[in-house]
Amino acid sequence: MTYLISTLIFAVVGTAQLNIFEIEGIFSNAHINALEGHIEEYEYTDDDLLILQYSSKEGSAESIAELNSLLSGYDFPIGVWFGPYKISIDFKQLNNFDYIGFSPGLEINNVSFDESVEKKYCTINICNFEERKIIVSTNEGIYDNYLIVGTLGSFIENIDFVISDQSIEFFKPSLFERFYIAISNPIFTYMFFVLGFALIGLELFAIGPGLMAVVGSLLVISSTLPFQEFGINYYGILIFGISFLMYIKILSRGYFSILGVVAFLVLFSSSFVMFSNYQISVNFLLLFLVSVALALFYFVAIPTVIRSRLTTDTSGGTSLVDKECELIEILESDTGLVLYKDTKLRVNLELDKSYKEKQNYIFLEKDGNLYI
Repeated sequence: MTYLISTLIFAVVGTAQLNIFEIEGIFSNAHINALEGHIEEYEYTDDDLLILQYSSKEGSAESIAELNSLLSGYDFPIGVWFGPYKISIDFKQLNNFDYIGFSPGLEINNVSFDESVEKKYCTINICNFEERKIIVSTNEGIYDNYLIVGTLGSFIENIDFVISDQSIEFFKPSLFERFYIAISNPIFTYMFFVLGFALIGLELFAIGPGLMAVVGSLLVISSTLPFQEFGINYYGILIFGISFLMYIKILSRGYFSILGVVAFLVLFSSSFVMFSNYQISVNFLLLFLVSVALALFYFVAIPTVIRSRLTTDTSGGTSLVDKECELIEILESDTGLVLYKDTKLRVNLELDKSYKEKQNYIFLEKDGNLYI
């Protein structure tokens, strides 16, 4: 496909409308599906021009291959402007476009250098043959079948496409597709995944209509959507399962302790393994902070809810007064874990009284709190 009139002037004369399709965020299958749906809906002809405004800083190799496959099936004019940020793109992304524009300073990777490529790009731009990349020049202008311009408006002006109604329409992926694009960010993927399981775990030990379990399930399901496309390491999921079981044990005991610290370390190691082969860059410092936030969630929020449920329900405490229970574990100097009719309860211990595990005691009530 070629509609280039010369290397100095890009001109297309037509009576149809010019449309801009914006590609931003992490480049993924959601962009491909949205673009394909847009082209089919609009029914482009040879008099139309579609321009992709590409500002994605990263994406999956699968998406790049699918984009080339999609565009190769159409014969109407298609242009692309890579900007406005100094992003990095793959050399294969330049295929199947009739008009190409770069923002100054853009980086092109995995370049297959030959005589024609060197003649086209290396006179003006910086070519690194060892690293197989090109740094686009900061000198704006019209060059050998491509433009270097700082704005989309300049790109459109230089290709000089005539629009009959003097309007340009902008299009984006749908709301659901944009959600998928957002969740493809490994930080959001990990955060939604672990938070979803945290809410499910909390629901196991909380009284309520099950809303937390529903929300948690939705978070887990949505976070797993990009797993296959971006190459999640499923061994990390297995390690995460171990940390989750540790946190469940913490919930059943009602306090954090050294087991909580171990669970936190296992949790962070699971994130490291999960994203070890991810196709886009991962900030492991942010993953660490997400792990810390989840540990604090367990350390502060969940024990507070459980303590509120088990020890501050005065009506429930009153109903247990004078009933017999077994002390199964002394948690701290003033708290213990008892067994009453197959139910484990966290109770207060009197500081001036000596207690022994595996012995029976009687429930007492003091100031609305449950003691033995």
